[in-house]
Amino acid sequence: MNQQGARHTHRSGTNSSRREQLLNAAARLILEKGAGNLTLEAVCNAAHVSKGGLLYHFDSKTALLEALVDDLTAQLAREVDEQLCSDSVEGVAGARAYLRAIAQMGELPRTQQLCKALTFICAAHPEYADRIRERVGERSRLGWSKQMPLEELHLRLLADGLWLADLYGSYQITSERRVELLELCGCASL
Repeated sequence: MNQQGARHTHRSGTNSSRREQLLNAAARLILEKGAGNLTLEAVCNAAHVSKGGLLYHFDSKTALLEALVDDLTAQLAREVDEQLCSDSVEGVAGARAYLRAIAQMGELPRTQQLCKALTFICAAHPEYADRIRERVGERSRLGWSKQMPLEELHLRLLADGLWLADLYGSYQITSERRVELLELCGCASL
């Protein structure tokens, strides 16, 4: 490869990691301050990137939020798919995988629970709820059904409740309690 090609490859890698750096900074800020308080300036400061560097990747706050929603839903879909691969129970496998992924996510430090930023984004910008639902359905084998079996609905609602409990710190759910909860629902432990 010639020198110009090498520089171009290096620059592309830098641009990709810079974009990821900006998205991660935006997600952390949303978790700390809420989506309504997110500004491009705050993202620049948190990511240690100039405003021009941010605008190179995202030409507006809307573009940043849309990219963040897509990135976070892709992360959630990957987690669910990873859990789904280990489940052999037909019918409710998607719901069980979703519950396990959410239970596992709650074990991470709050600043690493980046998918929870989706909740704050939807609270401040309800117009993104449909985008999130569509993206998760597209990117995972989880699928959303309006008329799912009651057992599946039960498991998904349990996962959503666990998500909110972790998000707001409503209960101090230990690792042991998470395992017990999953076992009570017939799900494999973490």
